[in-house]
Amino acid sequence: MVSDGSTVQVTDRFIGSLIEQLDEIVVDARALTEGLTPEQFNWRPGPRRWSVGQCLEHITRTLQLYQAEIERMLTESRSRAATSRPYREGWFSRWVVRSMEPPPRLRIRTKRSVEPAEDLDREPVVREFEAEMARLNTFILAADGLSLRHARMRSPFAPVLRFTLGQVFAMNLAHARRHLWQARQVHSHPNFPT
Repeated sequence: MVSDGSTVQVTDRFIGSLIEQLDEIVVDARALTEGLTPEQFNWRPGPRRWSVGQCLEHITRTLQLYQAEIERMLTESRSRAATSRPYREGWFSRWVVRSMEPPPRLRIRTKRSVEPAEDLDREPVVREFEAEMARLNTFILAADGLSLRHARMRSPFAPVLRFTLGQVFAMNLAHARRHLWQARQVHSHPNFPT
């Protein structure tokens, strides 16, 4: 299943799992933001804490940072022979993805380029978030049957680290879950406006 409601057959089990995760993230984000007033969408529990809207915008901006590199890695992967081995993450990749999952265990300082604005309009933020998730969905589907381990990119946050295509997909989905969890904490805060 993909987030537009159509069914797509994938050959790689890992890719299928990523698509299912992405669909769950989109459904979760819709449920979390539907019907919020502008005040609720922008309410922050503290001066150094983010609103529901800021969490979504941060996910979107982060995905945009990876776009060009994912396209390059897909092109590089297409030039290689198709892989018959299923993709499996190594221990370091599993550790990085786990560290991104909610609740946050490892706090990372936010890069200025992905820092969200303060006063946000719900409709465009949600629309742009869904557009980026749809683009990621297209990238993941395009990777089905390709090698997910050979093409690499430098991390935009820690250039000393290099990640494979499979790692980039898994990390971005874990990162989205992390910030949706954060948005849910804001939504359930006792002082959240009703």
